[in-house]
Amino acid sequence: MPSKKQNPRPTAADVARRTVILKQVIAWSMVAPTRDVLREIIAQWGGSENDDFEQRCETMRDQFWQGLRETGLWEYMSTSEKKFSESTIITMTEQQHIDASWRLESVHVMLWALGMIPQLLDFDTEASPELLELIPSDDPTTFIESAQLRPPEDIDRAREIAEFWHWRSRTRELMERGATFPDDPQLRAAGLCSFDDVVRLAAVNGAQAGLISSCIEDDFPAKGKAYRNLTDAEWNEVASIAAERHFALNWLCGYAPGNNWDDTPTDT
Repeated sequence: MPSKKQNPRPTAADVARRTVILKQVIAWSMVAPTRDVLREIIAQWGGSENDDFEQRCETMRDQFWQGLRETGLWEYMSTSEKKFSESTIITMTEQQHIDASWRLESVHVMLWALGMIPQLLDFDTEASPELLELIPSDDPTTFIESAQLRPPEDIDRAREIAEFWHWRSRTRELMERGATFPDDPQLRAAGLCSFDDVVRLAAVNGAQAGLISSCIEDDFPAKGKAYRNLTDAEWNEVASIAAERHFALNWLCGYAPGNNWDDTPTDT
């Protein structure tokens, strides 16, 4: 669980600025081909063609990020985002590419918090890139100055739900790697002798509390089945959705030290 000691929450303007920055981060990842495709392209070229391509990629990068500098948003970028902005479509690492693309889930959360979409999607459903069209590409001044946030209690509730789903993914991770269940007399007395027992109890209680819509076989409902029955690929998708939304909502609730985006915790 996150520490109960919170910073003053980000303001509506802070959230709007972060949303614009995240759009730029995601867009840069979308410009770049996958690393496998890039390697295939470069392998077909000679040395002079590669040199020319590298120069064009550096120019493209500089032009791409110039807008944030001109609008004054550059200073609001996190350290990791500035490092990412130094990459070209050639030097961008596979992990940078993946991480940036998953920030779409953070944009989804930010747009919801700003009241620009009616509700958050289920935790087994990825956000659509079409959401980026709701964020201005030119001067964001009006977007930032007119921003308003949902009531804090609504954002708190969404954060609690995201944390619950993130906890479920981490519990499956423990089970997948064969972690030993704690030998605790109190747990045994409560009838909890395995991680699956804990999941079943949490799912039933969570459904009663409205943290999940329903139970399937005493488990979280995901992809039309019990969470424990997700394939590895499905699990990776649902886990990534939960982690990214939990991260964004913790930031919105003021859990990041100094509201520093990179330092946002996601304890469960």
